[in-house]
Amino acid sequence: MTMNTLKSYLNKETILSWSTLGWLFSLVVAFMMLVGGVSKIVGTEEMVGNFEYMKLSPYLLMVGLMELVGGIMLMIPRLSKYGAVLIGSVMSAAVCMHLSLSMPNTTLPLMLGALALLGYKLRS
Repeated sequence: MTMNTLKSYLNKETILSWSTLGWLFSLVVAFMMLVGGVSKIVGTEEMVGNFEYMKLSPYLLMVGLMELVGGIMLMIPRLSKYGAVLIGSVMSAAVCMHLSLSMPNTTLPLMLGALALLGYKLRS
């Protein structure tokens, strides 16, 4: 495929535009943040157990509120930049905490943080 062919293909109207893909990423991340945030605020057995294991029980409500607020902000166009940064920050902290405790599950927080920032960038 030559460069001119690639450029002409990228200039065509496609069913899934970059902006639409950005909204799709944002929607998935916002949904995950809302579900995770509510489960932390409500204090489900799994979340309480996880935070007790990490010795972070006092911060369960704060992290849940940050996830909930970040998910809501991500879907409001005027606030989406701040929501993406908030989610990226919370997920970066989650990755650091998992790595410091030798917990292997860092894929989901990495993906959510990256998709929040990428979704915002593709939308703008």
